[in-house]
Amino acid sequence: MSIPALAALAIALATAADARGAAAPAEPEAPVARRYVVEQIRFDGLTRTRPSEVRRHLSLAEGELLDEGAVLFSRLRLLQLGWFSRVETRLERGSARGLVVLVFDFTERNTLVVSDLVLGSTGPQPVYGGLGLSQGNFMGLGLALSGAFVYGGAPADQPLAPARFALRGAFFDPDLALARLPLVFGVSALALHGEELACADPECSAFRGHYGSAPRLRYDRMGGELTFGIRPGPFERLLAGYRLERVGAERIEGAGAAGLSTDPHLAAAQLRVGRTWLSALTGTYDRDTRNDVFFPTDGTRLAVNVVLGSQALGGDYEYSRYLLQLESDHELPGGHGLRLSGALGAVQGDAPFFERFYPADFAYFSLGPAIGRALELNFSTDSRYDSYLALLGAEWGVPLWSSGAFFHRGYLALGARWLHTAATARAGRTPASRTPFSGDLALRLDTPVGTFNLSLGYALDNFL
Repeated sequence: MSIPALAALAIALATAADARGAAAPAEPEAPVARRYVVEQIRFDGLTRTRPSEVRRHLSLAEGELLDEGAVLFSRLRLLQLGWFSRVETRLERGSARGLVVLVFDFTERNTLVVSDLVLGSTGPQPVYGGLGLSQGNFMGLGLALSGAFVYGGAPADQPLAPARFALRGAFFDPDLALARLPLVFGVSALALHGEELACADPECSAFRGHYGSAPRLRYDRMGGELTFGIRPGPFERLLAGYRLERVGAERIEGAGAAGLSTDPHLAAAQLRVGRTWLSALTGTYDRDTRNDVFFPTDGTRLAVNVVLGSQALGGDYEYSRYLLQLESDHELPGGHGLRLSGALGAVQGDAPFFERFYPADFAYFSLGPAIGRALELNFSTDSRYDSYLALLGAEWGVPLWSSGAFFHRGYLALGARWLHTAATARAGRTPASRTPFSGDLALRLDTPVGTFNLSLGYALDNFL
């Protein structure tokens, strides 16, 4: 039930109560707004989630005056958790005049979902794939657990080389109860082994068909991050963290006259050889007021992330990284949705390549060999990473259905993006981002085991 409907029901309750009282005066009087007290908050439809965990996310409590804004905020907050596919509210009469019962009616969803599903093929890596699982409400306690992996095996023409793989795991408590403060806590871990080609051209054309002879950077990463923060408001998170990684790198010259490129924008030139440490402080501000995670038609999301790496923290890299992302969602006639998005990013100092911006990660598709990375692993021949990023995008969503046994909801998305990346502030686009525009036509599906994206842009990226 919508908030105007709640108000209408409250007025109806008041009218019924007044009808049982004294007769109306001879002359009409201006209506007086009546304030109602929430006598009880009831939850209907909960089977896996503990009521105490739901109450922690409400913006009002029993004994308080009924506030339409607080009810709306509570409903949106509960939808954003990902625990429920539907949250409705209604009012019922209380035990006495002026008292009401606020009822939340839930349809729970499966909180163990597929968060990542990867399958691809490139020249340097004929087959690779991966899977990610996420539990958003572990044991009904509101705790989030996630894990993902990507595996490619030995690169092409290198049967004795180490396998390329990435493993990532995370634990997150979005509402840590401590001293009655709305605190947040999280921890994540990463283990990765990869290779970046270091050819003079992005296509690595001199080694096509025998990439095992190409120059490359072979590297590994192992580490994690601790995060601690607070919720300033019902839709906000302010986080601070510490990140520590051990990084190992080896440059391999390869065979042939081409040799190892000295381009300073290649991954091979942006990582120190040998064993090094990355030690950094992180800060994040996240504000999300969208009315739905799957197909939002109202609200905004603002995310600001800052990383400060320093030798003063015991690391070997002195750098800073800034990324701002903004999304604004709007409802169009016929239930259609319009999503506007933008991003600005900058990296300064001696940042390793994986802290810089890989253009294909932000475009729907890119002309040329670059393809979006999987868990930060690059399987393409293009290993150019940039220090500056600007993005503008728009996506039009057409709802197809809103109920179903397995495919709960589905919509068609038509999107376009403009992307500009550069190695330095005054430089033009690098070869990796020479095409500023990309588009996509995708079918988005909401199922009990996660959301899936059948993307024409992703298919194009594998062939262009």
